[in-house]
Amino acid sequence: MTASRPRRPARPPDGRRGAGSAAAGSPPDTPDPRRTALALLTRLDREPFDLSAALDMAFREGAWDSRDRGLAAELTRGTARWRHRLDYAIRQRTGRPLKDLDRSVRTLLRLGAYQLLFLSRIPASAAVNETVHLAGDRRRRDFVNGVLRALAREGEPPLPPGGVERLAVEWSLPRWLAERWWQQHGPEGAALRAENAARTPALTLRLTASDSSPGQREDYIARCAAMGVAAEAVEFLPDAVRLPDAAPVADLPGYAAGEFVVQDAASQLAGLLGGARPGEQVLDACAAPGGKCAGLAAAVGPGGSVLAVERDAGRIRRLSINLERLRLKQVTVLEADAASLPPEVARQTFDRVFLDAPCSGLGTLARHPEGKWWKSVDGIRACADSQAALLAHLAPRVRPGGSLVYAVCTGEPEETIQPVAVFLATHPEFHTVPAGEVFAALGERGPGDVAAPWVTPNGELDTHGNRVGMDGFFAVHLRRKS
Repeated sequence: MTASRPRRPARPPDGRRGAGSAAAGSPPDTPDPRRTALALLTRLDREPFDLSAALDMAFREGAWDSRDRGLAAELTRGTARWRHRLDYAIRQRTGRPLKDLDRSVRTLLRLGAYQLLFLSRIPASAAVNETVHLAGDRRRRDFVNGVLRALAREGEPPLPPGGVERLAVEWSLPRWLAERWWQQHGPEGAALRAENAARTPALTLRLTASDSSPGQREDYIARCAAMGVAAEAVEFLPDAVRLPDAAPVADLPGYAAGEFVVQDAASQLAGLLGGARPGEQVLDACAAPGGKCAGLAAAVGPGGSVLAVERDAGRIRRLSINLERLRLKQVTVLEADAASLPPEVARQTFDRVFLDAPCSGLGTLARHPEGKWWKSVDGIRACADSQAALLAHLAPRVRPGGSLVYAVCTGEPEETIQPVAVFLATHPEFHTVPAGEVFAALGERGPGDVAAPWVTPNGELDTHGNRVGMDGFFAVHLRRKS
């Protein structure tokens, strides 16, 4: 599945440059979208970090208006998303390897090239001039100006003719990942995964009202429309709403009242696979940021309980804010490592244990494009080791007849089928419950037969390579014998 040119953003921001003169070393106090993007992208070329969190931090500094915020986010995420394709275009126009260029010049060229090749509403002259303005001394300005004007004049060079190199450039994948997916899934399967990783993700909400129904969802969509926000129902999830264009979450209807939680459709499916029922006791072993935790709490109701375990203090703050906004009194948050639970928890057993394990995150590259450039095979292997240890550690916390749900937002076999196979071989008291069976038991609250394409022959949930624009998740429901 290929295309000669990636889809442009549906509503790209304009090319207006905010005032400000901060240096490129850190995001400015006075908002300037391009300087902010340059600072973050230069840092990303040097070290891994959470791009969304960094943007949020930058937006808290200074009086940003909505257009400048939108432009800064688009330039930063878009340039990170398409970095390999941009590098290929720049290399063809300069005839020089990008590694030979100064890091800040390299980043400037990427930033300018992204505006020229991907953002149709920014005039070429503005894209070139505003980027050159950031270049500093005359020699650097002249070089950046020459390269960008050549790109503006001649356009994007032809892509490689085919094979793995074409896949990597066309969908902006690191070469090692393109080769890996090509070998695992063949040309078509690899192209579908690569295209999903390059898409601009929609914002998906799960409505949390206890009386949620098709009528209630339609009412919420109408409320969004009244404030100028496009929203649509997710057909296979009765409580889900998709917003195709970006919108500030805190400005959406019902945010303060806790009427929704931000949660991708694949994550919602994984949460439903838990099969939690009213009155049950649940252990959510790696709970932040809280989307699935909130879903589990809603499923067990006020007569049940959820113990939400999280080891990272920053993520606990985010989790606690979400839970407070959603008014979920049946959730207790515990700062602890799921791999070494404190004695008071290690003596308990639960009806359901949900392990959304730390993983390579290769199924969420659309949402976290910075991950393309810092993940590795070694990172996959390290995650796999910790995942196997977590499964083994949590197994005794499941009471007889209870369930252990294992979920990861990656499709790599070292992190999906392999640790589950090892676990089942060493824990014969557990067996797999097919995802279709769990979903069927949910009745109207589940995805029904629509989820069938994402249920593997072995009964696992696997949304990788989907054609509906959701993240790639793998999850399996394991039941302990009574």
